[in-house]
Amino acid sequence: MAAFPAFICWNAPKGGAAAPKAVPVMQPADQDFDMEAKTNNMVHVAGLIQEALAAQLAGAGWVDEMGLTWCVEAYNGIGPEFLPPALREKVTKWLHLFEPAALIHDARNHVSDGSRAGFERANEEFLDNCLALANRAYPWYRWKRYRARAAAWAMFEFVSGKPGWIAWLEAHERFVNRKEKP
Repeated sequence: MAAFPAFICWNAPKGGAAAPKAVPVMQPADQDFDMEAKTNNMVHVAGLIQEALAAQLAGAGWVDEMGLTWCVEAYNGIGPEFLPPALREKVTKWLHLFEPAALIHDARNHVSDGSRAGFERANEEFLDNCLALANRAYPWYRWKRYRARAAAWAMFEFVSGKPGWIAWLEAHERFVNRKEKP
């Protein structure tokens, strides 16, 4: 977990963006899980879309237009796909402030064009959205704002590196082979 050191994890901000009551376990799309978990996940993702719209994040309108079912399929929480689901769930819980930005980023990856320019645009949008969420959650004079901004930069460095590029190319291959496209 070197990409997400413990010092950048925090609890819900007081007076800032509300934390979800529970972070659902993110399951791979091909696994069966019960209807209650599916419903909870849909409610959770719907809340993330609304939060992204309220924060006026870049790409929020596009994600909203794509539809809830599509967004649930695209979103896997915070962290790369190679993380075990239980670990990704913990990372998502620790960094919940950035979930709306992660949803948009996952959606961009879900329709990856496989280009370096598209990869860089998606990652820059992710950074901008994370910084906007940090600024929205904490006033300029609170140290938590700067810890959140540091976390945003750490995540940006991680997603912009080789693992992120490989994930972008793999997502492009899945997109090309997908039967139903948005």
